[in-house]
Amino acid sequence: MTSWAFTKGLHDLGNSTYAYLQPDGTWGWSNAGLIVDGDAALLVDTLFDVRLTREMLAAMRSAVPAARKIGTVVNTHGNPDHVFGNQLVADSTIIASTGPPKRFGR
Repeated sequence: MTSWAFTKGLHDLGNSTYAYLQPDGTWGWSNAGLIVDGDAALLVDTLFDVRLTREMLAAMRSAVPAARKIGTVVNTHGNPDHVFGNQLVADSTIIASTGPPKRFGR
């Protein structure tokens, strides 16, 4: 089994799937995913703010040509560290739940 280091940045997982990691994974430091098929790109979650999301998108677009146009974004849930960067992909189709965000500590 291959193992990957938990280091910041874009990681190629193979089969046109990528993980964007932000150690240490605590409050405000979520991770995201990118799945591509030819010229189509699907982003799984944005990040906690515009600055972090802009940095992530730049890394993705630099390494993966299909990421220059994100067609679909899937927000796994409504917590800020997964959706606050959505404004940078506002031209994409965004798929999200209508339920309230998870509550911490409950």
